[in-house]
Amino acid sequence: MPLPAKLRAVFQRRSDPKTIISVHSERLVVLVSILIVCLLGLPMWWTTTRVYRAELPTDQISRFTPKETLTIPLVFYINPTSGSPLPQALLADIEKTATGLVDSQRQQYAPKEWRVRYQPVVRSGPAPDTAGHYTLSVHTDTLGAPASVEFAVGRTALVTIPEKRSKKATLATLISDIIVKEEGETRQLGHGRSARVSASRALKYSPEYAVTFTLLNEDPVNGVTVDWDIEAAIDAYIRPFVEMLSPLTKLSITSQVLHDAGPPPIKPISSDNQTLLTPDMLTRFVNSPSWNLASTDPVSPMLNFILYIPALQSQPMHITRANKQLQTNAFLVSQWGGVAIANLPERTSPGSHIVLSRSQLQSYMGVFISQLRELIGIRKDIPLGTHRYSPNSIDKVSLHHAASTGISSWEFDALLRQWLISTRQNAITTLQSLTRLTESMQNMVVMDEIKTKVDGSLGELGFISHALYPDVNHLQACIHAARASSLAENAFFDPSMVSLLYFPDQHKYAIYLPFFLPVAMPLLTALKRVIKQYKKSKATPENGSTATKSKNE
Repeated sequence: MPLPAKLRAVFQRRSDPKTIISVHSERLVVLVSILIVCLLGLPMWWTTTRVYRAELPTDQISRFTPKETLTIPLVFYINPTSGSPLPQALLADIEKTATGLVDSQRQQYAPKEWRVRYQPVVRSGPAPDTAGHYTLSVHTDTLGAPASVEFAVGRTALVTIPEKRSKKATLATLISDIIVKEEGETRQLGHGRSARVSASRALKYSPEYAVTFTLLNEDPVNGVTVDWDIEAAIDAYIRPFVEMLSPLTKLSITSQVLHDAGPPPIKPISSDNQTLLTPDMLTRFVNSPSWNLASTDPVSPMLNFILYIPALQSQPMHITRANKQLQTNAFLVSQWGGVAIANLPERTSPGSHIVLSRSQLQSYMGVFISQLRELIGIRKDIPLGTHRYSPNSIDKVSLHHAASTGISSWEFDALLRQWLISTRQNAITTLQSLTRLTESMQNMVVMDEIKTKVDGSLGELGFISHALYPDVNHLQACIHAARASSLAENAFFDPSMVSLLYFPDQHKYAIYLPFFLPVAMPLLTALKRVIKQYKKSKATPENGSTATKSKNE
């Protein structure tokens, strides 16, 4: 029989007894089919369906641990107001003594706490006007005045030391007190009760904040139409504060007027021809659905500042606490903004039109600046409070507040270091979360763009150390930390990665089974038949040989 006829007999499964050639031909076809599927089909399927995964630098990311100490140097320049500069040996002794005092007062680190260490550095001469560099102008008093320090708005302080008092001990103690206070407050954010309250009010660092000033007039129909010269007020009172913060973050300012806003969702208490708001009412004051406070920026965190004009029949309206009226007549809403209540003059008649001038808005702008400071995390009593810290501490401490800008250089630097620490930690934890995510989901796509962002974030983290040593440029270090955090978050929340977070294994089975079952079932059936025929053919010769042996006997 020709070979094509034999192959047709194999595939058509003829009922005639199969010859040895036909059986071997069927086995050959099954074997070749299985080899084609295993050697060509499966590798081709694996190659065409596997996801692309760029290799992330997991080893470099894992090197960052909470036990790795971030050391931030603070450089103090000792500059006597009269006489020659202090000897270099005395400066070294002051630095060594200050370091010892800081180390002795440093609290023990918690097991999972990210370690931060402030390091004092003492030099001679006036300091450059750069964050992290401070001038201590030392005046020796011979008239019996107490030891005192007067902190200027800039990065300078006038230190008065009595003639009979040790300069070394006084300056070392002053430097250590400044460092211990800031380092302690930075480490305790989120731990102590007062620190938790402050941290819960402040927003997380963002490269940009959307700040909106809103004039809310409750009832202009039956009351008074009110307008305001907000542009002039912002330029005069808010713009200097915005420009001071511009190296760290951008404050995008908008304003709006909402007429006929309607009453608040709570009813004030009427008492003696006035209305009162108690602290428990303030939490529900801004929840009115009729107030359109939507932001035009959907990405940046929003801060709302409302100047609320009550209806004439509700005026004057005051906020009370412990049966006392608040002088500011304003309140803060944590991580949201602030509200100030403006009462119009008593002789205001219904139907009149009032325009609040820049000078009339000055007090309200001051309240909003104070609230804005708290919402972005500016701490009070920087760099020192007015109490004594140790036996050799300064007897008198005075602080000059930045009335024109709303933030002093000392406060700016403290905020800068606070954001430096938080954004660096956020960048590291985000990168580590990203690596854990990609390792737990092997089918997740990791594009080259993700790797580029991760590498960029690691590079910015490395630049932080270069910015702190040897140049001691805190501003540049904070900028690198902010960039590292932004790149890490962009990599983690990339759309190509987020899409696979909700793709379970059951979906894969539902997709692949319709492709594999039609191919696998015929092959498995043919393989089963070949194995059965093979066993039958092995058993037939054995039975034949047994029967022949019995006949001969």
